[in-house]
Amino acid sequence: MSLHLQRRTRAVDALAAAGIDMLVAGRQDHINYITGAHQLWTAGTRPFGPVCTLNTNTGEIYLLSTWDEGVPDDIDLDHLHGITWNGAVIYQRLAANPGMATAQRVGIDSWSPGMAGLLSAVAPNAEIVPTDDVLSRARRTKLPSEVDAIRAAGAVAAAGAAAAIAQSGTDTQRLAAGVEAMALAGSSTPAAEPQVKGPVVDFSCLRSHYEGGLGRTADGAPPDVRPHANLIAACVPGATGQDLRRVAPDGDWLVRGSGMGFESPVINARYGADETLEAHMVLSVSATTGTEYARDTVLVTEQGPEIISPELP
Repeated sequence: MSLHLQRRTRAVDALAAAGIDMLVAGRQDHINYITGAHQLWTAGTRPFGPVCTLNTNTGEIYLLSTWDEGVPDDIDLDHLHGITWNGAVIYQRLAANPGMATAQRVGIDSWSPGMAGLLSAVAPNAEIVPTDDVLSRARRTKLPSEVDAIRAAGAVAAAGAAAAIAQSGTDTQRLAAGVEAMALAGSSTPAAEPQVKGPVVDFSCLRSHYEGGLGRTADGAPPDVRPHANLIAACVPGATGQDLRRVAPDGDWLVRGSGMGFESPVINARYGADETLEAHMVLSVSATTGTEYARDTVLVTEQGPEIISPELP
């Protein structure tokens, strides 16, 4: 079974367990997770729109897409619809989704006053409920193919970081070299703004929907004494946010989920004390002490933490 169908099965099972008949999704990460479609990437913010609907009883999907390029074959061509901000057209499209009129619970991952009224009209018998927590839980641990995709994205980010370290000149020139190297290695879509500030570099990218990234202080400490070394060692199944706090270095640090971008859990000195790590989570682990900075992507396994971001030359 292809990766996007494995993910969709996870999402459908989680939504069905929560009693959700229909999902109306507008967040790009949720849409990518469920559909596997490669849609046009855009920067900046945008209002919520019903980009994807999923019938959890049948698995049927309707998707906002002006073409079928990058859309998996399991989503029928007649289930694609073009961009519009005409409320009447959006109403007609939502109402045409089989199961919407009779749904008892409709899940959403975002909200707006206009969308509240619209969904109440197309699903008059339904309770409208948030599903961010349900989908976050389904995505919290990673499938083996997801880990492979994260490794591949990490290799692209590492190419950018290595190029920025090797490049002489101003920070801006080194940043440009790093971004060019990432594009040549396979992705020019950033997961976060790349950082080049003196000896410190941090690069991350999205490749095939997945984030890979790492950060370093050039000519900094070796792996076993980097500022985040104790945090990485503590990333084992069953470890809590409190456990991580006990071994955290003085200075800024963050342990957070990494997959299709920034995910749960989020643990630092202020948040996430009650979080518990699980096997097959993928985490971004970073810390700064004095002039030393390091960030790596870590897979939590039953045998212990495994760093899956490449080591820089």
